[in-house]
Amino acid sequence: MDLLRKKDLHPQVGVPKSTVADWIDEFSVFIPKTKHGNVTYYKPETIDVLLYIKQCRELNYQKQQIMEMLSEKGFPITVDEAVQDIKKALQGDTPRDTLLTVMQTMGQAVTKLSEQDERLDRQDETLKTLESKASVQDERLTELENKTTEFDLLKQQMESIQKQLESTSEALEQTKKELAAATEKKSFWSKLFGK
Repeated sequence: MDLLRKKDLHPQVGVPKSTVADWIDEFSVFIPKTKHGNVTYYKPETIDVLLYIKQCRELNYQKQQIMEMLSEKGFPITVDEAVQDIKKALQGDTPRDTLLTVMQTMGQAVTKLSEQDERLDRQDETLKTLESKASVQDERLTELENKTTEFDLLKQQMESIQKQLESTSEALEQTKKELAAATEKKSFWSKLFGK
């Protein structure tokens, strides 16, 4: 997985660096990132989030609407960032409005986490079914390999028998020629001595 720096994001999204920085701050709960020391790296999925935000901004949607749409589209919410947003909301100038927005986002996040748990459970069941089918396929493959081995042995035996048959046929032809030659010699002596 190739991690990106903030400076790598704006060329791929097609907006100024400052716009990307603003969007990362405004929609931080939807921005997948990781820190290594003091450096923040962004996961490749960040590009998808930023492109979606760009689309919404071009259609003149407001921040709250975009947050709801990001949540509805299934973009994952980063819990650490959501907690930080709540802290900022409580300390900010307009804590009520910001807190309301963050709480709505958190509610959506909890719902999404629940849905993700259900999806994971279904995927686990599907995986178990696939593993069972794979096991059956492995057994069939083993049987097929055994039959292929048997077939190869039978083929070798048939080739050996065919070579023996060809050799016997050649010997029979040789014997027929010798018998014809002997019969011809006998016939010659019979004519000569009158028998």
